[in-house]
Amino acid sequence: MNSIAENAKELVIIIQGKIIKFHREFQGLSQSDLGKGICSKTHISKIERGITEVSKDTIEVLAKRLCIDMQAEIETYLSIEWLLKEWHDSIILKLNSKAERIKKELEGIVLLQIPDFYRSNTLILTRYYLLIGEGTLAEALINEMDSWQDLTPYDKNMLLHIKGEFFINYHQEHYKAISYLKLIDITYYNNPEYYYHLAVAYHCMDSRVLTYYYANKALTFFTKTHSFTRIIETEMLMLIQVEQEEHFDPKDSGYPRLIEMADNYGLTDQKAKLLYNYAYHQFRNGSYEKALEYYRQSLEIRKPTNSQYLMSLEGYLNTSTKLGFESDTELLRLAKKGLSLANNLNEPMLKHFFHLHILKIQNHREQYFHYLETIVYPIFKNMGYGIAAEAYEIKLFDYYMEKGEMELANKYAIPILEKYRKNNELV
Repeated sequence: MNSIAENAKELVIIIQGKIIKFHREFQGLSQSDLGKGICSKTHISKIERGITEVSKDTIEVLAKRLCIDMQAEIETYLSIEWLLKEWHDSIILKLNSKAERIKKELEGIVLLQIPDFYRSNTLILTRYYLLIGEGTLAEALINEMDSWQDLTPYDKNMLLHIKGEFFINYHQEHYKAISYLKLIDITYYNNPEYYYHLAVAYHCMDSRVLTYYYANKALTFFTKTHSFTRIIETEMLMLIQVEQEEHFDPKDSGYPRLIEMADNYGLTDQKAKLLYNYAYHQFRNGSYEKALEYYRQSLEIRKPTNSQYLMSLEGYLNTSTKLGFESDTELLRLAKKGLSLANNLNEPMLKHFFHLHILKIQNHREQYFHYLETIVYPIFKNMGYGIAAEAYEIKLFDYYMEKGEMELANKYAIPILEKYRKNNELV
């Protein structure tokens, strides 16, 4: 018991020293200024480093000169670590309102600027910016953190997670994202949420087995934490892999159940994602009218100020073009609207999609395939965006087959053949 009491006493001495040093520097005082008439500069130095015990009266006099309540400051100091943990947990579980509330609470605490908390706060703040879609702010902090030295194992792994998530969401560089995420050591970074981001990256590369594998690991974590938001997102990702199987019966789709679940819990963003993916599923199965309706519903929920709205708009435009319900004038209006929004939001992938739509609607066939071959396809291929790259390989193969240019047609057939060759090792 004495040992525990002694340790607690030592901790208070250390914390008091840090608080005194912080407020002294914050107020622009030298050690001599602070100690004048109370104690020497040398004694102030020892107090700030927590290497000397000092009387309660001396601490009170120093606190009074600094215009602070020492007991309140100690309680605030001890609460910061808990608040930072709560903040990070709310971000992991996508509790946006709670995350915003804690952020505001932390912003009012000047002690957050103490070096003890600076790195943790910066890491979590970056994750917060990723959560709310502020990619530019997140990137600025990532660039700052790249210059940090002597990171703790936890901070090092958290930064890897941040970079992986960033390259998935804002650069669509899935190879690079995976290279960061695969370096994470769960021994030091007890946040299995990163498995979800691995699953997303592998999904974009059209690697169904690895997508399902990592999504299932993430689902176990989200189920333990009772996070309905993340459960829905993860189940949706797993469902996409299952429904892409050749023999899957559309009647067995799990989307209606998940959409109802999102609706019941008031999870608007998740419902929009589910509607978007269900629309895509219907499109793949040739149910274009149903697809158009689900794309329309997702557009009604989403705001034109984010990339998710643009994805729904692109799906709606693609389906409308397929059905032929709208005039070319209306289709062109939608495509130009999408391109304008994509430019405003700096979404390069979506800019390419809408530019292709415009060329297609205007019947600029040669320009369409030139742009596709020289600009869009190489970018998507290099980024590891497997689904789109493979779809465009097929388009380019068909185009050159139609023109009778077999050598160029084979150029785009080979990547698809090689993909399936690796999975066929029959005697």
